[in-house]
Amino acid sequence: MPSFTHLTYSAICSTDLHMIRGTFTGMKLGIILGHEGVGIIEEIGSNVRNLKVGDRVVVPLTIACGYCSYSRIEYHAQYDNANPHRHNAGTAFFGGPEAAGLFDGLQAEYARIPYANTGFIKLLKEVTDDQVILLSDIFPTAYFGADIAEITPRDIVAIFGCGSVRQFAIVSARLFGAGHINC
Repeated sequence: MPSFTHLTYSAICSTDLHMIRGTFTGMKLGIILGHEGVGIIEEIGSNVRNLKVGDRVVVPLTIACGYCSYSRIEYHAQYDNANPHRHNAGTAFFGGPEAAGLFDGLQAEYARIPYANTGFIKLLKEVTDDQVILLSDIFPTAYFGADIAEITPRDIVAIFGCGSVRQFAIVSARLFGAGHINC
C-alpha cells in the first residue's frame, strides 16, 4: 500500500517545461506534473516502518522499489521494479511520460507515493520547506554533474545555461574546489 503526502511546497523543473511544450514524448493528457516536493505524511502504507504520520519529508524525484539489486547498491536511478514497464523502460519518476510509469506528479495538494519506505528524506523540525525544496532534484542534479566531472582545485570549469540547475552547478563546482568558473 502506498503512502499519501500533503504537499506544502512544489517546484517547477525545466523538465516540466518540455512536457508542457510537447517536446517530451509519451505524455498523457491529465497527468499531474512535477517531481520536486516537500510535504507532511498523512497516511502510511503497511510496508512503511521507517516513517510515521506527521513526519515532514522531501519527496525524491525518482521512485525506487528498495529491494532490487540496484536499490541494494544505491544506484538511485536504475531501479528494476518501481516502473510498471520494468526492464523495458527507464527510471520511474513523478509527473512523467508513459515510459516513466505515468505516476501523477507533485504539483498538487496531495500525492500518492509508492515505495515510500525507500525514498523519503525525513526533515528536522529546524529546517524550513524553503531551505529544502530544491533538494529533491535541482541541487542533486548539479552536484552529481560536478561529482562525475571530478573537479579538482586547479580546474577551470565552464558552465552553460541560465536556470536554477546552472546556479547550483556553480555552487557545486565551488564546493569541489574549482580554481576558476566561467559562466
